[in-house]
Amino acid sequence: MAWWKDLGKDSISSVIAALVTGGSGIAMIVWLWNYIKQFFHWLINILSNPVSLPLWALLVLSTLLLVILPTIGFVMRRRSTSKDTGQKGTFFGYKNDTIFEMLVSWDWYKGYGDRGYSLNNLQMRCPKCGGLLSEHSSIEYYNYTPYPIVKCEFKGCDWKIAPEMERLNYGDMRTRLAQEIDRRCFQKFGN
Repeated sequence: MAWWKDLGKDSISSVIAALVTGGSGIAMIVWLWNYIKQFFHWLINILSNPVSLPLWALLVLSTLLLVILPTIGFVMRRRSTSKDTGQKGTFFGYKNDTIFEMLVSWDWYKGYGDRGYSLNNLQMRCPKCGGLLSEHSSIEYYNYTPYPIVKCEFKGCDWKIAPEMERLNYGDMRTRLAQEIDRRCFQKFGN
């Protein structure tokens, strides 16, 4: 019988908590019993009334409910999620921005069999004149250390790229731009 004393010693507080909560639940049901009884009588009266509804109308109604209710739930969840995160729309409309002091534009495409979207037609433009930026070899200008210079193709434009981007070639520049676009998309639109 020693196990009975150990069981009672360790679990007496749980037994008391169960009795109190169970007792209060029962007291609540007794207190609300008249309302619960009225609700059940009302429900039974509604269900017992004869309704003349053709079978085809019942099938159409049930199909509509099975389609419309989940759709409404999805839209409501989507709206509440976008309100909570401050997101607006999708990333498909996001096709240009000023990045690293350059005007950058691009398109989105989804390759056959790809799971996500990728950048396509990434173009860099001069923020001063709007001309396309292109890569020129520094050998033409300095005749020593060959590193590329990204500069404006428009004659007479004296725009210079930011110093931290100066020694990047066109491929590295595109990689950095793609990473920055991805970062900004994630901040604005989430996944």
